[in-house]
Amino acid sequence: MSIPAPWRESRLPALVADLARRPGHEAVRADVTELLRNVFDSDAAAIDHEARLPEVRGRADMLLGSTVFEFKRDLRREKGDVEARLPDYLEECERRAKRRYLGIATDGATFVAYELRDGGLKEIGRHEVRRDRPDALLAWLDPALATRDELQPTAAVFRDELGRESLTFGRAEGDLARLWSRLGAEPEAALKRQLWDGLLREAYGAPVGDDGLFLQHTYLTIVAKALAHGVLGLPAKDAADLLSGRALAEAGIHGAVEGDFFDWVLADPEGADLVVRLARQVARFRLREVEADVLKAVYESLIDPLQRHDLGEYYTPDWLAQRVVATAIADPLTQTVLDPACGSGTFPFHALKRLIAAGRAAGLDDAAIVAAASRVRGLDVHPVAVIIARVTWLLALSDVIGAREGALHVPVYLGDALQWNLRDLGPTSDVTLPVPGEGPLVLPAGVVEDEARFEPMLRVMSEGLEADRPADRVRAALARDAGVAGADAAKLEATYARLLALKAAGRDGIWPFVLRNLLRPVWLSRPERRADVVVGNPPWVAYRHMSNDVREKVREACMRMNLWVGGSFTTNQDLSALFWARAVDRYLKVGGTIAFVLPYAALNRPAYKGMRQGGYGVASAEITGAWSLEETRPLFPTSAAVLFARRATPTRLPERVTKFGGRLPRRDADAAEAERHLNVQDAPWPAPATMAGASPYREKFRQGATIVPRRFFLVERLPAAGRLGINRRAPRVRGRTGPLDKAPWNGVEPPEGPVEERFLRPLLLGEHVLPYRLLDPALAVVPAEGRVLMAAEGADAAGHRHLAAWLRDAEAKWAAHAKKGTDGAPRMTLKRRIDHMRGLSLQLADKGPRVVYTGSGTRLSAAVVADPEVVIEHAAYWAPIRRVDEARYLCAVINSQTVLDRVAPMQARGSIGRRHFDNLIWELPIREYDAKNGLHREIADAGAGAERVAAAVALPGRSFTHKRRAVRDALAADGAAARIEALVGRLLGG
Repeated sequence: MSIPAPWRESRLPALVADLARRPGHEAVRADVTELLRNVFDSDAAAIDHEARLPEVRGRADMLLGSTVFEFKRDLRREKGDVEARLPDYLEECERRAKRRYLGIATDGATFVAYELRDGGLKEIGRHEVRRDRPDALLAWLDPALATRDELQPTAAVFRDELGRESLTFGRAEGDLARLWSRLGAEPEAALKRQLWDGLLREAYGAPVGDDGLFLQHTYLTIVAKALAHGVLGLPAKDAADLLSGRALAEAGIHGAVEGDFFDWVLADPEGADLVVRLARQVARFRLREVEADVLKAVYESLIDPLQRHDLGEYYTPDWLAQRVVATAIADPLTQTVLDPACGSGTFPFHALKRLIAAGRAAGLDDAAIVAAASRVRGLDVHPVAVIIARVTWLLALSDVIGAREGALHVPVYLGDALQWNLRDLGPTSDVTLPVPGEGPLVLPAGVVEDEARFEPMLRVMSEGLEADRPADRVRAALARDAGVAGADAAKLEATYARLLALKAAGRDGIWPFVLRNLLRPVWLSRPERRADVVVGNPPWVAYRHMSNDVREKVREACMRMNLWVGGSFTTNQDLSALFWARAVDRYLKVGGTIAFVLPYAALNRPAYKGMRQGGYGVASAEITGAWSLEETRPLFPTSAAVLFARRATPTRLPERVTKFGGRLPRRDADAAEAERHLNVQDAPWPAPATMAGASPYREKFRQGATIVPRRFFLVERLPAAGRLGINRRAPRVRGRTGPLDKAPWNGVEPPEGPVEERFLRPLLLGEHVLPYRLLDPALAVVPAEGRVLMAAEGADAAGHRHLAAWLRDAEAKWAAHAKKGTDGAPRMTLKRRIDHMRGLSLQLADKGPRVVYTGSGTRLSAAVVADPEVVIEHAAYWAPIRRVDEARYLCAVINSQTVLDRVAPMQARGSIGRRHFDNLIWELPIREYDAKNGLHREIADAGAGAERVAAAVALPGRSFTHKRRAVRDALAADGAAARIEALVGRLLGG
């Protein structure tokens, strides 16, 4: 339906504004009723006010369809009443109608949705009304009422209707959790989840999967497959047909949808009902009008920011992908294009849109354009990304797909572009596929690479499995129908026998899907199938975030391809550089073009030096241009760039880059908005940051200890209990909580109890460091005796019973909530976590004075730490110092504006600007202190004077940023700051 324009423009804003002020029970009822009638076509007769529910001796404020409304004056005070009454109302409605109901409680300003789960009331969604966004309330209510069709297919509407905050997802999440509790232990479902988890490890270099993420991916897969059917206007009556792609195959569309890891829901009738229900929600969109990769908006909405950081998943906005494609693809009608890390399909989407535009400009009919679309291909190891990308590929062709002649194959494949599963055996190769809990399946690469033999081979083996044929008969069929003989046939016979055994164990249904897809990278890397243009945004995963086994593979591959820098840059090596080199080597034709979105560090940081030089052993690339995006916001969490190259002999880097700068109205801005808001200009190629450490102090300063989860170790003393007083040898403390605590720890109860006083030490956070002065540190449980860190077992053995009890509690909670490895155990112990990179144990060895400075922020702050008991946290860097005058020399240098101005150009720019200093300071030529050097002594004396000024400042009672500003203002007023700037300028040669 369409909302009457006059009502929408004049009445809707006033009505939402009235709701936002919590106008009272009856006024809220009247406003919601008006909303339902005018927006959701609710007939007055369909709205049942004061609905009698005799069985529970009560009246629901309003019933509409399958939704119960409860109106309140102020939910903040009446939430308990809602949660007491609503379960009875919902249970009675569901008993009478034999269907599920939704409850919505509101005081006008807040709308909260509930449903019954496992006999109790569960909140599944919440919306805070905003006067400036009246349409947001309509979007939130819409899935509950589902009366509006012809929805606009924009990213924002998709996110509102189907994303993390939508009622659609809130209800589906509960349904999926119930289904998984019933089906998760079944062999077939368990196998699919294990294989999914294995692919995520391949994609991101570390185990990241959990049940919650698997269920989110299941939901998104159902939505994506429903979209694929909706593009062609196919009905979604049968859940099995929808998830298997049978209806699409009958319509001549192949490879868009197939049975995969996520059709486990079909083993339960409730799962089939869920699939159909979600498909009906999707069918309400005008899918032929899609102009962007809308599914990535839903995906990014579903996966919370912490998960996306772990997964490296920050998809490219459409405006940027469209520009990259337009620059990289010179002849869209003849060039073959591949995105080897296609994610949600943004780059293939815009490559196809460019193809359609070029075809129409050239006078081609739509059938010819559809036929040419097979040249645009995608590949990704992420199982959900591939499903989304296939649907996105179809969405791009929605205007012309009806003109296709014959079958259409969607060339987007599930596979590992890095080809870790290719095993070299001298002159021959095998491809291995992992089997959870067993040895891998082995297939000869010669058969895999030959499509004329591969497809018949796969058909013979699939038919053999269906008919339970013995392995020797299948070997004969392989020779007869697929031309496979000799050693290759022997390997495939052994592999088939393994598949038969897996079938007997109830673990068979997924293997044809796995075999067909995961072997595609080998096929795409054959010389005759390589692409003219490779585009995309590969995963950005730093070496320090990879699991140990993946680190070893990455290190070996980088060394073979001249990418490994090592040394102090080891932790900064990034998977994106290897992805670039492998893409050139395995997927790009000689003379072809590659264009990747990469971290800004690719332009000038040492970890990417080998990539920029272009010689990758068996292949090489000549870098032809770059875009600097570090001043474009919002974009990615860290600054970015785009690099362009040809597969050719490398030459010198270009001298100039194209620099984009400006603030976009939103991250997913469209091309027109980007054109209006961004300035584009020519600029010098960023000067290389050697990071070799121009200053000898680089090797002396270390990052502090990573004391996480904070609430397990940062503590506050508890008052005395009654008249017993405080045990001064083991006072009672409680873990300190705060708004900066991260999930999942912000939902975990902190430890509480006595701890021996000797293990309570001052902890200096970054926020405690002012220029030339320290604030009072926090208090922390530090489980160390001398230079030895202890876990609970060690503390118990040493007789520290209170500390041992504290650590046992913390370790149990860590084991329950920390990220797990494939064996179900935490990836690291709690003791290893707090001593990551020896950040804590190295501090235990130093007892002299130290200089400490902040590792991030908008300004540098440094001060002297005199107390040897102080532990420094990871937001600060520290070094032991021999002499007090050397400490003052360093503080004066680090606190100076001169150093800040010179460090700033080397900083990466994130979504909130330049933030991290880390070791960049020591790229400057800051010489080691020499008491015989007159300039050094002058700087130390000036630092001593600045200390005295800072100590005399009466600090304001506000945040640490205000306190830092007060100190700087005092230094400026005294003239100490100007004296130091002049001296440091001389030191640095400025």
